[in-house]
Amino acid sequence: MLKTVLIAGALLAAAPAPAATPSPAEIEKAERAFAADGLALGVRDSFLKHMADDAIVFRPGPVSAKALYESRPSGKALRLEWWPQKVVIARSGDLGLSVGPASVNGKRGGYYSTIWRKAPDGQWKWIYDGGAEADAARAPGQETPAIQGPVAKTGAKSPAAGFEAVRLAETALAKAAGDDAPKAYRAALSADAWLLGPKGTEGLLPDAVAERVAARPERMVLTLRGGGASAAGDFVWTHGTAAWTGPSDAPVDTHYMHVWQKRPEGWRLIFETLNTDT
Repeated sequence: MLKTVLIAGALLAAAPAPAATPSPAEIEKAERAFAADGLALGVRDSFLKHMADDAIVFRPGPVSAKALYESRPSGKALRLEWWPQKVVIARSGDLGLSVGPASVNGKRGGYYSTIWRKAPDGQWKWIYDGGAEADAARAPGQETPAIQGPVAKTGAKSPAAGFEAVRLAETALAKAAGDDAPKAYRAALSADAWLLGPKGTEGLLPDAVAERVAARPERMVLTLRGGGASAAGDFVWTHGTAAWTGPSDAPVDTHYMHVWQKRPEGWRLIFETLNTDT
């Protein structure tokens, strides 16, 4: 009996310790370093410093961020400031979301959203950056710590499995939104979701979900174009096109970015920006 206990104890001692849960504070730190360089280096050079080679922005559709910013001159004439108000990280610690207010030359105007990915060398690089309407005037100041979203308890078997699960969720959302967009979003969103855009929602806060969903057009056409998943298969970001009929039957064509997270109740849409970049 003693021998059995000793062997069991040795096996337990030799077993690797469970991986520590990553902290969303990593995303906040990366975003604040990026923002600090925005003032120190200027927009072009700071964006190039902190982006991954395959990063995208919408102009209005997805384009290479590296090619776009490399074509611009260096300079500090534009004082662009931003800071994280909410951050989320994947349970595998390799993908994350940052959302917060922005200001240009001291005047607040809208919110940014950034998807961050950890590089093999451990550095965080952004792979998507965009912005859309929300009431930045009522946002807390730069000194306020960011809200930390929950870390998923479980994920999918692989990144591919996680992305496939979200592809099915996106398909269901798109199908339902073609008939009743507000109802479709209510069924997909998490209770703590944040939404940005589209035009006309400048007076709403990101967490005013009920009001933002009610302001959605009656029917929307959503088409998935791309995205990526965390190693743990618990955090998936997607992007695609969004279209609907506006006032006076005018067509509206734009792009969206979604973040989905595996929650105890299933996959939930925790963030959407209806892009306004041009």
